[in-house]
Amino acid sequence: MMIFYNSPMKIEFTDDGLVVNGEIQKYSARMLSELNEVLLSPVFSNEDKPIYLMYRNVLKKRDLRYDITVIASRIIGKEFARTYGHYHPNSEKEDAYPEVYQVLFGEAKFILQKENKDNSHNVIIISMNEGETLIIPPGYGHVSINTSREKPLFLANLVYDDFESSYEEFKTLKGPAIYYTLDGPKQNTNYIIKNLENMGAKKFNSRYGFVCSDILKEFYENPSKFEFLKKPSLFFSR
Repeated sequence: MMIFYNSPMKIEFTDDGLVVNGEIQKYSARMLSELNEVLLSPVFSNEDKPIYLMYRNVLKKRDLRYDITVIASRIIGKEFARTYGHYHPNSEKEDAYPEVYQVLFGEAKFILQKENKDNSHNVIIISMNEGETLIIPPGYGHVSINTSREKPLFLANLVYDDFESSYEEFKTLKGPAIYYTLDGPKQNTNYIIKNLENMGAKKFNSRYGFVCSDILKEFYENPSKFEFLKKPSLFFSR
């Protein structure tokens, strides 16, 4: 059993899965067979396995939802287990919807990528430790990776609840611009990478003036702080 919070809500992970205030939460699973189309080296098996679980709407306020994702500790071919990858669409004022993440347990890498006008991409590899938060700015596609060989990764995210994510680029180009493998980062040759950076979450957040120590507590106490998630124009005006 792992207890993440006792307040403002009790959130724990037990043999029954994610439990919030005593209630077992529903989830959807992303299976290995679904990820094969975006992996460096597809793995075909008679026994399909879940790679990550998504618990939606753990908390919802002001059309914003707080989710928890659990990524298994697993090596797939030579890749660390990760999410499929997606982009957010533009809002009514053209800026794409941002998102906020936090590592609740484990260690993570995030691949952030943004397409340039010449079809090349700028890519940032973000390293995150337990407790750290990360802003996903408007326009960045992103992938979450569990870089531990021994323990699962528990991620929380906060996002606007009224849009559908786009997976098309990741499907067409067979994954993110960078695969994170046992041998380190490996470029996906379907991309032209114009600029590649590596940094920690705190340094990246500082580029956008984003400060948050705990998503759940701050969202619960002051949801208006995250109004920019549903009105992206506020993101650059803060």
